[in-house]
Amino acid sequence: MESGQGEPAHKKEEQKDEKRYENIGLTTAESLEILQRDVKRIIEEYEKECKKSKKYKGWLKDALHHKSQYTTFCWTSAAALLMSAIMLIVSSFFENDESSYWPFEAVIVIILVLFNSILVISDNRFRHFEILYRVKYLVKELEVARSKCLWKIDNYPHLCSPLSPCITLQWTYRDGHMVNLPWALLVAGDMIVIKPGQQSPGYCIPYDDPEAPILHAREVYSPQVHSGSGVFSVPQARTPLRNKIYKLQETPYLSNLRMALDMALDRPVTCHNRERHLVMICCIEQLVYPILLILLLMFNLLRYLYLYEYVGIGHWTELFLLQPVAATLPLLPVAFPIWWIVLNCFGMARFKALFKLYQSSKKAQFLDPFEESSDPNHPEVVYNWTELSEYFWDIMFGKEHMMTRSANILHVLGSVTALCCVDKKGILSWPNPTAEKVFFLRNGNANVNNPNTNAASRTSSMASLNKSVDPSHPSHPSDSTKQDSNRTSYVHHDMSHTVAEVLDLTHDRALPFKLQFDDHSWRQHLNSLKPLGLAILLNTCNMETQEHYTQFCCHVTCEALHNENLVPVTNRRGREMSKKCTASCQANAEDKFGYEANDTSRPMYLVDESGCLGQMWCLCELAKQIGFKDQAKEIFHLDQQLSTFRHVPDTAKRDIKFARSLSIATKLKFPFPHMVAVVVREKNGGGLQLLSQGTADIILDSCIEFWDGHDLCPLSEPDKKKVQDFYNRTSLTSYCTAFAYRPLTRSVSSKLSNIYLELPSVSKHLYTPHRSPTPLPWDFKNVLDPRIKGLLGQFHSTDSLLCNENKDDEVNSVDSCFDLQCNQIFIGMVTMQYQAQTDMVQLIEQLERACIRFVHFSKENELRSRVFSEKMGLESGWNCHISLLSERARRQQWLERFPHMSSAYISNLDNSRAMSMSAPSAINTEMSTVKFENETTEWNGSAGDNKFQPKSAMSQSLSHRPKENATSSAVSVEQETVRSEDSVLVQSIDLGSGQEAWRSLSCLTDSTEQSAPVNFDLSNRAKLPRGIDKIRPHIELIDNVPLLVSLFTDCNTAVTREMLHIMQDYGEVVCVLGSSANAENMPIFMQADAAVAVEPLYPQVCQRVPVLMPTKPDEGPSPIDLSRTLNSVACSLSVRREDPIAIYHLVMEARHYMKCLWNCVQFWLCCLVTLSLVQALSAYMLLPPLFSVGQVLWLSFLIVPLLAVSLVGTPTDSTIMHRATGKNQCVISGQVAVFVFWCYGSKFLPTIVTVLLWQGVSLFMLCPTYAIPGSECFYVYPNVTSEFTWGGWGLKPEMLVVVQNIALVIIVLHFVTISVSFVHREYSIWRKMPFNNWIWFITACIVTCVQIAFSGSVFCNNWKDEDQRTENFPLHLPLYFLVSLPLVFLINEFIKWQEIKVNVRYQKRARLEFTTKLGMNSPF
Repeated sequence: MESGQGEPAHKKEEQKDEKRYENIGLTTAESLEILQRDVKRIIEEYEKECKKSKKYKGWLKDALHHKSQYTTFCWTSAAALLMSAIMLIVSSFFENDESSYWPFEAVIVIILVLFNSILVISDNRFRHFEILYRVKYLVKELEVARSKCLWKIDNYPHLCSPLSPCITLQWTYRDGHMVNLPWALLVAGDMIVIKPGQQSPGYCIPYDDPEAPILHAREVYSPQVHSGSGVFSVPQARTPLRNKIYKLQETPYLSNLRMALDMALDRPVTCHNRERHLVMICCIEQLVYPILLILLLMFNLLRYLYLYEYVGIGHWTELFLLQPVAATLPLLPVAFPIWWIVLNCFGMARFKALFKLYQSSKKAQFLDPFEESSDPNHPEVVYNWTELSEYFWDIMFGKEHMMTRSANILHVLGSVTALCCVDKKGILSWPNPTAEKVFFLRNGNANVNNPNTNAASRTSSMASLNKSVDPSHPSHPSDSTKQDSNRTSYVHHDMSHTVAEVLDLTHDRALPFKLQFDDHSWRQHLNSLKPLGLAILLNTCNMETQEHYTQFCCHVTCEALHNENLVPVTNRRGREMSKKCTASCQANAEDKFGYEANDTSRPMYLVDESGCLGQMWCLCELAKQIGFKDQAKEIFHLDQQLSTFRHVPDTAKRDIKFARSLSIATKLKFPFPHMVAVVVREKNGGGLQLLSQGTADIILDSCIEFWDGHDLCPLSEPDKKKVQDFYNRTSLTSYCTAFAYRPLTRSVSSKLSNIYLELPSVSKHLYTPHRSPTPLPWDFKNVLDPRIKGLLGQFHSTDSLLCNENKDDEVNSVDSCFDLQCNQIFIGMVTMQYQAQTDMVQLIEQLERACIRFVHFSKENELRSRVFSEKMGLESGWNCHISLLSERARRQQWLERFPHMSSAYISNLDNSRAMSMSAPSAINTEMSTVKFENETTEWNGSAGDNKFQPKSAMSQSLSHRPKENATSSAVSVEQETVRSEDSVLVQSIDLGSGQEAWRSLSCLTDSTEQSAPVNFDLSNRAKLPRGIDKIRPHIELIDNVPLLVSLFTDCNTAVTREMLHIMQDYGEVVCVLGSSANAENMPIFMQADAAVAVEPLYPQVCQRVPVLMPTKPDEGPSPIDLSRTLNSVACSLSVRREDPIAIYHLVMEARHYMKCLWNCVQFWLCCLVTLSLVQALSAYMLLPPLFSVGQVLWLSFLIVPLLAVSLVGTPTDSTIMHRATGKNQCVISGQVAVFVFWCYGSKFLPTIVTVLLWQGVSLFMLCPTYAIPGSECFYVYPNVTSEFTWGGWGLKPEMLVVVQNIALVIIVLHFVTISVSFVHREYSIWRKMPFNNWIWFITACIVTCVQIAFSGSVFCNNWKDEDQRTENFPLHLPLYFLVSLPLVFLINEFIKWQEIKVNVRYQKRARLEFTTKLGMNSPF
């Protein structure tokens, strides 16, 4: 049969289907119009609901209620200020004409009340409707896209793109073509393609098959796989399940949009808002203000009634109206609400400008995560003030599209304690896994280093690769030092001397696919690697095979769903976390076969976490490293594809010694046995080759020989055990694929490509009748280039020679197809693993220094999660990870996902015990001995030896060898095996000693991060809770360790959201990083204090095939960009992963700005409290009024705010990222209160004393000058008995004004002096000068000059009026009080020094608490 004879029919059928469906579906313009109309409808419904439920009361309540933590100006503040204004107005009616200027201050107060009220109400209204405004902006974006976008097929992700739990895509007909549409762009009326085992994105009805079921949202399409009873003993043909076209009846995105609108105001109040409300409203306005007012009124009443004969008193309006107002007015929010809102808007504008600046910068091409300089200094940022002002006014008037109020990213990052990432692939890791180990067998008798042997091998094998292998390819790895293992040998010490060789590969951290071998001498194994490279090019990375793989995957997924003998894994996160079309395949498969949900893609495991053949991960780079060019596969033509699978027997999981010994065998299952093969035809010679890959069990059953790089060798049972053992270990934490090969003499019918071959679950006996009696050695050059004909060019065993006359017969039956897949040659295995991205590794390290916990919510199981967490630098030992999946949640999820399943089927869930607590508790690892609680000894000895004796790792490995060869074996171990730190000694035991012998756990030595998972300390000494329902009781009754771990495993949307809620309840400030392409992330985004949506890197079906082609600037947003805009509507930031991740610098800026802002608030508050206290104390000392109401307004509204606000201009200090922030808990203990009173009281007490002394001393010295002749001064009053107010000073009010103005100068100079120590709170003056804050310096100079000029002019005017008595005025007296300024400065510096020492101790305690995870059950 000629090449591709079966293809025309297949192609014609595809073309017929394309013509049939080319006119169905919507156009891009129609779909965007529907989406726009649906979004408008949701907006209208939400607005109607707001009017109906009177939600406007909500933002009024938040703006004016005294218990609201969002307001800076509540109704009590307005009432107090209005009462003060009324008191000022009333007092003006009782004053003399010449002093009737008081209503002017009253008018100012009333204006400020109105302005503050409008500003605060508007700010809260903007917060309430912020997301609504963003949604309205989305409508405009959709309108622009509808008018501009003419998307082509290349603008969408590739149809065969590997599935990722971070990305939700759906096959949809658009513009007459089937495209991989982002989930958010699906609309009612779309024609979607539902694959078998896939989850429906929404309510949909079948398009052209009335017998197909109607699917509701998240329901899995699971057609019956076959009508047989399921019991059979020979291979069976299975008809592939077909995709179904459904018509979507709803727009799926609307549910997320509605959720965003409904939950917009449910986020926790930020830490800074809590603290501000506690200090400004609870403490000052609601506690200090009424107490001070009442005490002052009572004291003035006592003074008015009983002390008027002894000390001077003023008019009753002055005692009961003016003086109380002047003393308490600083405690009221006169200017604070204005400046608080302005400074927050300015901070957000600055934050946005910085964010845009980092986005526009280039991403570093290479970062070394192990460099000491991984904590970079803060780069000098130059702001565009025009752009900054534009951002500021947009934010101020609610026109900004960022979340500036309902999820204030500035406040959150300024106090963040936990940065949580809920998606891994494409965000934390590269989107595609890369090869990590290559496993193959070689004959230990053949000396690899023998130059003659090697030369002969090269002659026979490489001569045929002159057109396939690039001789100029740089095969040598880098000269960088390698600390990890280079090569591991698995030695079998028997007569065959078979050696299992393992070559390690290192991923280039700067590029997604680049690899290099660790071993510098890897080229000596080139002959063993060549067949593997060719198999990769012709099967794994062959784009022509992808569609067939995808269909086969979905079929096998449904096989798993309908097999009641397979116990589903507890984890149903695939459907919880992804609504995407392909996610259902994913989760169903993983539940069946022991892989955690959304744990994507073992390379060739058809039913794995992704459950899709789209997970045929690209291995082109490995083939390239081996030396193959991309053109190597062009000499072959794809003829047919064969797919084989079998179900896992119920006892299989108990046959896996490692899983059985962990006591978690029901959860740690291995991939669904399968094999996918391609039949390729050499274009020139016509020779046929069969290249297979799949799980090791079924591949090994099909193989009778292995290629050792020089010859074919029989594959013995010990060899198979060796391969299976390596496969079982690596499959727990990585993705392992086995490869095999066989030459063919007969062509394959195209009918066999259209069916799948199912083998009985126990099928090993089926291969025996088909085995070749006496395999002949042959040269492997025919594998690499069949054009070179040898003596046995097409015949490789005696049976093929006997069948020579039938070589032209076509293979067209199930039996002959099975026979075709027997007698294969084992080539090797490749393990793949996801690699952490370097910038994320650096970010985690930097955040740890800043005492910000990076928390990874992993959808995978504990073993896989721990392997990757170690790659990221997270702690993954004891006390460092918790599984959040509870047994009850697992069963409930299964019931919800598959309501049609029988109760007997669901009851199987009870047999699936999940991993207990935080890690398996069955292992106790001591030194080099591995013991089990249930199995404390290991097999030792040969056949017939029934004694058990525990052994160390090395002694056990030696014990398997014959005693007479002990010496030579030890030497062999040293030379062949102990080659690296992570070597694993795999012992092969004579199978004649019993079938159970091979199940014993192979010994292990210390390992590196690339080793098998069994090298972890899996004992759960910490006894952490398991399941989300156990977290709160554990925290309340035992310890807080669940709040300190960095890894949560077995997560889905519900448990992740609940865990975030728990963290917030206990004071954690949580910022979430999540994929903007994941349809399931909206509830998590809404739960977090703030969310950052990251457009992940999309996985590539092959590194040679781009994911998509970007649109041109004039073509509008791409489908991916528009989807990101829709899905990130509730997020504070939206970024692309390929852009620089500037989280660290954004946190630094936010921390610095919020620290400066809180420093400003503290200084402001202290100054105003000082101003009130000094006036109250002056009254209690029976002195005349210290300041007038106008002077108090001058200080409260202008001087103090200017000085305080200027402190925000302090330059960024990068060391702020070495300090810990507190939790979001505003609790004032007695110790804290005492420290605050001591610290701030000591700073401002000299000012109070100085001002009071000035008033008392100056009036005392001036008193004789203005006393009536013949009378003496009493206290500071010249004439107490006179009819003039204030003991005679009312006759000369100008002198009181002079004293007040000089007191005003003194207090302003003191405030300026004290502000010096507030510029750099963490440094003493001799370590960092305050003048680098040039804004403060200029403001301080201006304030000082203005105050001196104003008071000086008043003094000069009064000086002229008092010409006859000026000679007695003590001009030197104010100069004496100016001497207090250096004293105040020294006192403040001393207090700051003490404060720094206390803060250092606090930081040490905080860092100790951050790094310590010692709980009640700590073993230390």
